[in-house]
Amino acid sequence: MYNNATFVDKEQLKNLNKIDAWLIKDNTKIPQDVVMECRTMISKILEKGHYYESQATVLNMLGDEYNQWRKSNRYFFRYYI
Repeated sequence: MYNNATFVDKEQLKNLNKIDAWLIKDNTKIPQDVVMECRTMISKILEKGHYYESQATVLNMLGDEYNQWRKSNRYFFRYYI
């Protein structure tokens, strides 16, 4: 099994930064030690400019959590910001 690298494009860079900011400011469901590991992984990806399949799986899970958080807070953002 090959673990091919995927290079980060502009859209992925924007999304990685959004997820990183969300992990710092608004995440309440994910334990702090897991948050730190995820942020370390994101920092390494940003530094290297690519990620591997195993990291993509984690990023997809984080993206799903972020999207669920956004949907649950849509009402708040629409009326209070």
